Amino acid sequence: MSTLGRFRLLVPALLVVGMSGCLPYAQEQGDYVFDPVEIYRDECGLAESNREQLRGTLQITGRVVRLDFDLLDSELIGYFLDEGEDFSIDGSVVNASTQVRGQECLLDQVNLHLEGTTQCETQFDGVLRVRYEAQQRPDACVCELWMRYEAVKDSKPCD
Repeated sequence: MSTLGRFRLLVPALLVVGMSGCLPYAQEQGDYVFDPVEIYRDECGLAESNREQLRGTLQITGRVVRLDFDLLDSELIGYFLDEGEDFSIDGSVVNASTQVRGQECLLDQVNLHLEGTTQCETQFDGVLRVRYEAQQRPDACVCELWMRYEAVKDSKPCD
């Protein structure tokens, strides 16, 4: 094959590889602290009792968004939506043990859903839902938290 023929095959391949990682997302990766702005539902006081665990490390690879969340050492994975500023991520934890209103609870499953919107490079906000599920339960262990939050990296909110 001639050099020109090889070049014609190589250029499209390099363009595809080069463009695959260059999506225009302003959101920075790193450690974020989540502050509740408005509580929609929290019958068990989960927002207040887990305040120190409302933090996590955001990672972005192409359109894929991952959050290693301190709350029950959970991992949430999802995608940026088509517009590029909004993302949606989900995760779950099985057989988690935690305290709810001072009572030890063995949870069958914890479901987490987070919707976020980039406000600037170091801040996003949105809605977080957390649901504790337990079959063998005292009723005190079954809880839901729905809240609107602001997440800020390195204590640098948008101006």
